[in-house]
Amino acid sequence: MLYLQLINIFMIKRLLFILLSIFIFQGCTQKRDLSQNTVIAHILSQPDGLHPFNDNSIMRSFIFEYTQKTLIRLDLESLEYIPEIAKNLPTVSKDGLRYTYEINEGVLWDDGTPLTAKDIEFSTKIILCPLTNNAQVRSNYSSVIKSIELDPYNPLKFTMIAHAINYNNKHIFGGICIQQKDRWDPTGITDKISFENIYSSDFKEKVETEEISDWFNNYNHADNGYQPENLVGLGPYQVVDWVASQYITIKKKENWWGKNSSTIYNQAYPEKIIFKVIKEDASTYLALKNQELDATTRIGTIKLMKLQEKEYFNNNYHSEFKDRYAYSYLGLNMKPDGIKYKPFFVDKKVRRAMAYLTPVEEIIEVMVHGKASRQAAQISPLKSTYNDTLKLIPLDIEKAKELLTEAGWVDTDGDNIRDKIINGIRTPFKFKLSYMQSPTSKEIVLMIKESMYKAGVVAEPTPMDFTLFYKNAMDHNFEGMMGGWGGSAAYSNPMQLWHTSSWVSKGSNFCGFGDAQSDALIELANSSLDSAKHAEALWKLQARIYEDQPYVFLYSTKNKIAIHKRFDNINTYFEKPGLALNNLKLLEKLSIGSDKSPSTGL
Repeated sequence: MLYLQLINIFMIKRLLFILLSIFIFQGCTQKRDLSQNTVIAHILSQPDGLHPFNDNSIMRSFIFEYTQKTLIRLDLESLEYIPEIAKNLPTVSKDGLRYTYEINEGVLWDDGTPLTAKDIEFSTKIILCPLTNNAQVRSNYSSVIKSIELDPYNPLKFTMIAHAINYNNKHIFGGICIQQKDRWDPTGITDKISFENIYSSDFKEKVETEEISDWFNNYNHADNGYQPENLVGLGPYQVVDWVASQYITIKKKENWWGKNSSTIYNQAYPEKIIFKVIKEDASTYLALKNQELDATTRIGTIKLMKLQEKEYFNNNYHSEFKDRYAYSYLGLNMKPDGIKYKPFFVDKKVRRAMAYLTPVEEIIEVMVHGKASRQAAQISPLKSTYNDTLKLIPLDIEKAKELLTEAGWVDTDGDNIRDKIINGIRTPFKFKLSYMQSPTSKEIVLMIKESMYKAGVVAEPTPMDFTLFYKNAMDHNFEGMMGGWGGSAAYSNPMQLWHTSSWVSKGSNFCGFGDAQSDALIELANSSLDSAKHAEALWKLQARIYEDQPYVFLYSTKNKIAIHKRFDNINTYFEKPGLALNNLKLLEKLSIGSDKSPSTGL
C-alpha cells in the first residue's frame, strides 16, 4: 500500500511538472504586441520610495523625470540650466542675494487649480524644516535659501532670498519638486511656521506644537512614498500601480496642462511607462533578447557586448556605451561606535592601505571589459574642476603591508590575519563589507576580499537590499561599504557628502569625513562666484579627500543604453538618466526585426 501511495505521489508530481513546463513554454513563446504604445523600461531595484522630499535613490529621480516638475532644470543637450515651469531664469539683485522668479501661466494641478507662488513657498518650507525626514539632502538647501518673499500684486511671482552669495543660489530650485499646498495642507498648518522659525535654535520648544508635529508625522508617513494616490506631481504622468520588487507603472494624464508644449520635457508620447525591476544581469539579457524591454541603461557591460554581436539584436535595438557623471566607491567608517562596529579605519594609514589593496584595474578589466574610467577624487574627470594633479593609487600589496604594520596591525598568532589590541582586547582585522545585493557587486566584493587577504585583512561580504543598506549607511552602522553616487554636469554642492554637519545630522557623509578646514573649503567653493576661486577651493577639497581617503574611489562606468527601434526620437545623453522615455514616439509603421529574431514573451 505504501509503495502504491508513493507511486501515486510521484505520478502527481510528474504531471504537475509537465503542466508547469507547458505553461512556462507557452508564456515564453507568446509574442508581445509591439504595436502597443507602452514603454517597458528596466530598473535594477525599486526606489527607496517616491516621497517628494524624503526619499533619495537614483531610481526615485529616474521616475520623477516623468511625474514631477521643478522651476528650472538642467538641459540634457546643452548642459545649461533652462526654465521649466518658470518663465525665465531668475533675475538677480546687485548684491547677489535676491533671486526673483515668475511662474508660467497655465500650469495646473491635477484638480485643475493653478500653480501659484504659495506652492513654491510651501514646498520650500517643507524641504527646509527640521521636522521633515530629509536630513540627507536638507543642508543642500538650508545652506542657500534664507526665505521666500511673495509678490503682493502677482500670485505667480516670488523672490528667493539667499543667506549669502553662493555658487548654487541661481540653480537651487533645479532640485526641488514643487508640491501642491492645498492638497497637502488645506487647513494651513504650515502657515504657522515662518522661515525665521525654521532656522531658530529653539524650534522644538517655541514652534513645534502637537498640531504641527502631527502634521509632519502624517506628511513623513511611508504611505506618501508608496501609495499611488499620494504620488502626485506636475509631470505628465501619474503612478497608477506599484507591485513591490516587480514593477511600477505610470500612465499619461488626460488633459495635462503641458501637452501643447514643444520641449522634450513636456512630451508624453507613450500612453504608459512600466518600470520593470530586473536585478539579475542574465535576466536582463534574456529580456532584451526576447524584446521584453524597450529601454535600459542598466544592463551589464559584458551582456550588452554579447548582444551587440547578434544580428537580431542590432536589428531591433539601438545600443551604445556612453560616458556619464557617476562613480562607485568603497566607503570606510572613520567614526564607528567602537563597540558593534570596530574602529578598523580610524587611522589614515589603514585607509590608504585599503586603497593599495583594492584591485581597481583588474575589476575594470574583468567586470566591465574596460568600459569604465578611474578618478582620484570625488569630481568627475569630465569636469573642468577635476584635480588632475592627484595620482591614481595602484594595486600594491607590499606597500599596503608596510602601512598596516606602521599602524600597529600585525599577525601575532600566525593565523595569517593581522590583529591589534583595541581597548585591551586582541582584535583580528576582520571587517564587514556591506553592499547592495547583485551578481556584479558580489563578484567585485569577492575580488576585493581575495586581494585584501594577501595582506592579512579579511573583508567579510555582507549583502543586503537597498533600503537596509542605505539606512545603515545614514545611521553609520557599518565598517566598510561599497556604494555609488550618480552625478551630473551641474555643480554638485559638496555639503551633502562631505561637510561635517552632514555626518552629525545623519546625512550622506556616511564615513565621518571632515573638520573645520575641509568645511571652510566647502563653504568657500559655495560662496565664490569668481570661477577661479571656486575652482581652487574644489581642487583643495579634492586633495584633502584624497589625502584622508574616506573612500577608495573605484571607477565610473559608462551608461549601457539600449532602446527599441520601434520608437522614433531615440536620443541619448551624457547627463542622467541618459535617455528621455517620455520622448519615445511609437513608429506608425513598424519595419523592425528580422526572421531570425527569437519569439518574445512578457
